[in-house]
Amino acid sequence: MGAQFEHLFRPLQLGPLTAPNRICFSGHGTLFADAQGLPTEKEAYYYAERARGGVGWIVIGGGFIGPSSYWLPGIHIVNDERGIPGFQRIADMVHPYGTKILCQVDHFGREMTSVDSRHPLVAPSAIPGYSSTEMEMPQQLEGEDIEKLIAEGGRAARVVREGGLDGVEVVAAFGYLTNQFLSPASNKRQDEWGGSLENRLRYPTRLLQRIREELGSHLCLGIKLVGDEFTPGGLTLQDIQEVAKRLMATDLVNYITVDAGTFYSAHIIIPDMSFPMGFASYLAAGVREVVNVPVGATKRIVDPVLAEKILADGQADYLVMARALIADPELPKKAREGRLENIRQCTGANQDCIGRVMIGYPMGCIQNPAVGEEKRWGVDTVIPAQRKKKVLVIGGGPAGLKAAEVAAQRGHEVHLYEKEQEVGGQVRSIIKVASRKEFESIIRYLRIQVQKLGVKIHLGQEMTAEQVLAEGADVVVVATGATPLKTGYSSFRPDVVRLPGVEQENVVTVLEALGDGKRIGQRVVVVDEFGEMEGTMTAEYLADQGKAVEIVTRLPYVGMKIEHFSFEPQMERLAERKVVCTPFTMVTGIAGKVVQGEHVYSKVKWEREADTVVLVMSKRANEELYFGLKGKVAELHRVGGLCGSTQDYRGHL
Repeated sequence: MGAQFEHLFRPLQLGPLTAPNRICFSGHGTLFADAQGLPTEKEAYYYAERARGGVGWIVIGGGFIGPSSYWLPGIHIVNDERGIPGFQRIADMVHPYGTKILCQVDHFGREMTSVDSRHPLVAPSAIPGYSSTEMEMPQQLEGEDIEKLIAEGGRAARVVREGGLDGVEVVAAFGYLTNQFLSPASNKRQDEWGGSLENRLRYPTRLLQRIREELGSHLCLGIKLVGDEFTPGGLTLQDIQEVAKRLMATDLVNYITVDAGTFYSAHIIIPDMSFPMGFASYLAAGVREVVNVPVGATKRIVDPVLAEKILADGQADYLVMARALIADPELPKKAREGRLENIRQCTGANQDCIGRVMIGYPMGCIQNPAVGEEKRWGVDTVIPAQRKKKVLVIGGGPAGLKAAEVAAQRGHEVHLYEKEQEVGGQVRSIIKVASRKEFESIIRYLRIQVQKLGVKIHLGQEMTAEQVLAEGADVVVVATGATPLKTGYSSFRPDVVRLPGVEQENVVTVLEALGDGKRIGQRVVVVDEFGEMEGTMTAEYLADQGKAVEIVTRLPYVGMKIEHFSFEPQMERLAERKVVCTPFTMVTGIAGKVVQGEHVYSKVKWEREADTVVLVMSKRANEELYFGLKGKVAELHRVGGLCGSTQDYRGHL
């Protein structure tokens, strides 16, 4: 291991538990539970993969109590005794690696809707939550309701204990129910459960006491506190220091993880790549000053070198890593062995992890296609091929590089051909945008891996079908990506196959806008058909070049499909750059330097002068080579943009 990680791999005492190192795979919602909220085999393999990779301890996330907190299919209802066998399976698969494993317990409170749970929405006070688009008014919990929730927390602890897990983590963060009781912004009660800090602490303290009664002294009880709500009238670090001191006086808690943000400041809960690494560690340092139990830091800690520095500087006793270990389950093992260049670093894109969860789909990862499929595609599932084959991969974007990596891991002779002078595909254009630079880690990691595996990379060679056939390969993988369409076609106007004026020189695609800056005039209109990051980041990039930019979309608002936690920082960047956003507007044609359109519903005409028009619309697969080889190659595959991805750089491999 060497002296590089003097602190990171020291054991850590968590009350009755000893974690083998200072890395925690923190609780996060995966939606891997079944439709009844019970643990699944998929989860067991998911967590076992991280234990095998060397993490110190794991917290199973998304654990809630009671049907009134059933937000989406796939979350855990921890107080359901039918979950005991599922938790036992998880524990049995994790413990052989020396990793400890706990489970979160909390309740969404007002941060959901009764539409999902079909139970009344509840909260400490009758104040709507920040995340509900319906602004649904919750019922104020009555005393007997609160007592029932505390009892259900105890029942959840019993399920955890009988399920063979190592303890419970109570979530008093994110603006969930326990946090709602603590915060003066959400708790306006004047009875024993609200008002003074002593009263606002009553629910979390009673919940902790009841859970401790069920766990006994031999299991661990931790708490995740919000270090700062970043919410008007909410809790600050100074408030949380006092909360932490009072919790210490109860002698109930074995560790404290310090998080940040509520759904009012949702972009801080799961910060995207535009946030600095480890930016919230100071909150952990503030709590650590006033308590005598281990304190953990979180938020964009994806690099073991940074993790070591935070520990060495005394800001925290351990590091909370979720997305980092989603992207690379073997991060701890690789760091311990000094193989830092082999770590697949989380980009902070948020697209396939929390971005999928927030729309009700099980979690994934743009870099790690094995997430949720560890039983089939995990680290130990890549087996040597029975017969060594010659494999040609055509295209050096993320999909082609990944295909080359897997083929080489299996022992094949792999040749990768890329028509440009460097690999990377469309990622090379995306990383020109300042706030999207961390996408570069996707290419850096894959390039290093294929080089180490002996893949023969041929740059500057655009292969024809005849040239491919002449190579006499056993297998050909076509990963030639996709090209943005320049037809201006919109599904909103299917009768218009080609938008008038798109053939003009001043009309460009996104890749052209990010490529040749000399073609872009001073006044730019971005016509955004998708409402995703592609349009907004292109506008941001052009604005940074000093252009006057307006985004026009037929959708109700610009960036409508950007995942929840990245939307606000992206829109802030556009506002800072004075990018104009025009929704509900359908572009009907381009005449010289005049962009013509109309309001989607009122049909009121709209015009804007523009030196350049950027089309953000569908892509067409570059499939000529694939069909030129079909029926002529023994084994032919197409991957990446050829399989229908509209944004090849997203890495759906």
